[in-house]
Amino acid sequence: MVRAFVTGATGFVGSAVVRCLIQRGALVRALARPGSDRRNLAGLAVEFIEVDLLDQSTMRAALEGCDWLFHVAAMYSTRDEDSEKMYSVNVGGTKTVLSAALQAGVKRVVHTSTIGTIGQPGDGTLATEETRYNLWDSASHYARSKYLGEVAALDIGEQGLPVVVVHPCAPVGPGDLKPTSTGQRLLDYVKGKMPSFASGGINFVSVDDVAVGHVRAAEKGSVGQRYILGHREGNLTLDGFLELMEQVSGVARPRQAPRSILSWLRRTAPPSHRPTALTCDPSKAIRELGLPQTPLATAFAAALAWFRAQGYLTKEG
Repeated sequence: MVRAFVTGATGFVGSAVVRCLIQRGALVRALARPGSDRRNLAGLAVEFIEVDLLDQSTMRAALEGCDWLFHVAAMYSTRDEDSEKMYSVNVGGTKTVLSAALQAGVKRVVHTSTIGTIGQPGDGTLATEETRYNLWDSASHYARSKYLGEVAALDIGEQGLPVVVVHPCAPVGPGDLKPTSTGQRLLDYVKGKMPSFASGGINFVSVDDVAVGHVRAAEKGSVGQRYILGHREGNLTLDGFLELMEQVSGVARPRQAPRSILSWLRRTAPPSHRPTALTCDPSKAIRELGLPQTPLATAFAAALAWFRAQGYLTKEG
């Protein structure tokens, strides 16, 4: 029986990974902060471990006897004042956790990066795992910290740790407690607000498919390789997103600002805040990992049903 350790286990993606592991019969240790919101793991057979992911000795002890490590934990913020802590957690934490895994003899590590650390081609083609990262100058501190964390993970892999890196796109589905920026787009739409959106488009994918992608990366992913966890039909423009939301929610799309105003906003926005494309070609993960492709309408409907059940929307919404 596989023994798996999951950091970030109480979060949106991390809890989906935990559920997927349990469904496959794995024994799961979940890293959780004291006092963290554990509703996503309620009723699951999980051993909770409360250690500091920045403390290598306690992390090594926690990882002893584990076959797999899923390093999903990350700090996300858009506030400049949080940047130092983000680098500490997303870069320093990755070095600490994976170094501990190397010492503990973990047999396979899946490091969760993000689609934001995949570059964007300049010729109009879709980004793949081979696209060189070329967004540093325009990236947020979050994306930069995740990129450096990914580099650190692969560097430790060069020391003998069997690391596979996955790049989730914009996950959609139940359990989005915070909510994430993706979940907020769905909520804004249903509440009649025009959601924020990357001008070049976004790839959306079921959070449950992302979880399966993590587990299959541990089972059959090639060591040292990167896999984009997205949907082959998931690249949506703002108009495509609005059309899908109207279809799934039954709520008429909000009024859009005139194109002249939108163009002016894009021209005058500081370069660091201009939205970039988050589109991609996920065929490598589909081909090599057998990444499921749940219809987007199904994933969006499941997310909206969960938001309504949890009271995120008014009755009118």
